[in-house]
Amino acid sequence: MVVLVAALLAVGGLWLTWLVGEFAAGLSPSGHHDFFALFTAGELVRTGHAASLYSASALTALERQIYPHPTGYAGYMPFLNPPAAAALLAPLTALPFATARIAWFVINLALAVACALVITNGRDIRIRVLGLAVVLLTFPAFQTFTEGQWSFLILLGCLGALAAARRERQWLAGVLLVVLWLKPPLLVLVLVWLVLTRRWRIAAGAVGAVIAVTLITAPWTGFGADVSYLQYLGNVSVAHVSGGGAVGQTAWEGALPNMEGLIGLAAAIAGQDHPVLVDALAAAVALLLIGVLAFAMRGQLRNACPPLDICLGAMALGLLLDPHLYAQDCVLLLLLVALTLYRLQSMRMRGYRLLLGVDSVVLDAAVLLIGAVLLDLSAIDTLWIQGLFLRPLHLLTVALIALVALPAWRRRRSTLMFDAAAT
Repeated sequence: MVVLVAALLAVGGLWLTWLVGEFAAGLSPSGHHDFFALFTAGELVRTGHAASLYSASALTALERQIYPHPTGYAGYMPFLNPPAAAALLAPLTALPFATARIAWFVINLALAVACALVITNGRDIRIRVLGLAVVLLTFPAFQTFTEGQWSFLILLGCLGALAAARRERQWLAGVLLVVLWLKPPLLVLVLVWLVLTRRWRIAAGAVGAVIAVTLITAPWTGFGADVSYLQYLGNVSVAHVSGGGAVGQTAWEGALPNMEGLIGLAAAIAGQDHPVLVDALAAAVALLLIGVLAFAMRGQLRNACPPLDICLGAMALGLLLDPHLYAQDCVLLLLLVALTLYRLQSMRMRGYRLLLGVDSVVLDAAVLLIGAVLLDLSAIDTLWIQGLFLRPLHLLTVALIALVALPAWRRRRSTLMFDAAAT
């Protein structure tokens, strides 16, 4: 564990150095440009042009005023979030771009610290400090800060929803899940899980919160922007299926092998320019994993508190099925850490002796460090695309696949042991 902590700090120092260099050096062709899309979308709303939020020409024109060179896979950074997100960012665009980017970084940093404090709530001070290091010094945090993405806001909302659900405040849990509307595929996957587990109030709260946010921001965005967004979501889905721009002009173009999840793994193996093979491979593995988890979940769905391995497997499967999971959104792996720490705490409160009486601080630290290893696997997966490593074919995705299979393996093993004992 001491070695892992030292490695976390050393690698985290590398990410921190890159982060400082990114902001100090200013914009460059090799930099991170996602915040272009967020800033220009907010500018369109602030200036009364929300109808152009999903117009490539409008976004490109504004982005060229900030940086006069092509950026991204398609030559500009498209805005992929709902109009309400652009309305939220609109006040920030009253600042110059460089100042707004720093302000957004400070906001994201505060959100990240809040996430760490929620994850380690009620723990020893040493665990709280280690939790801060795991959250702030791993690669997905670096990606979130440099790209200016929403990942820590989504994570904080999900952590709050978990905490509210534990206290039986189901409507509040649903309302907090509104953050998933920033990444609609994640919201859909979570709603499927809530329906399967018959958590109707949480599901209704989430849907109701999305409707409420849309209505509240409508005076600035107009309902036409929401209609355009739904159409755009459909076009982006088609673009994913057709290779993300690899075989022709599409509504969205991106590097599929640079994504985590099943699509990223399939594109890394088959090549983005073979979309039919990529889709078939991703679909086959997805169906297999759904079947594996369904086998493990037999008789467990009605439980108020399903076994930990099933919950972790379901979360991992949701991330694997997310069709747009880049390294920054891998901060959502911290939900696995948060859930594990909570279950360990619950077992202690019920008097269970864990792992032959291992000290609780040591056990909590081990969970955090395992989470840090998983988070930094995304760095290897991302950097081999840039030619810095030999091709490992998505180590994080493989680890998540193993996590999905774990509960089924344990259940199968228990069945075999029962049959042997009966014989």
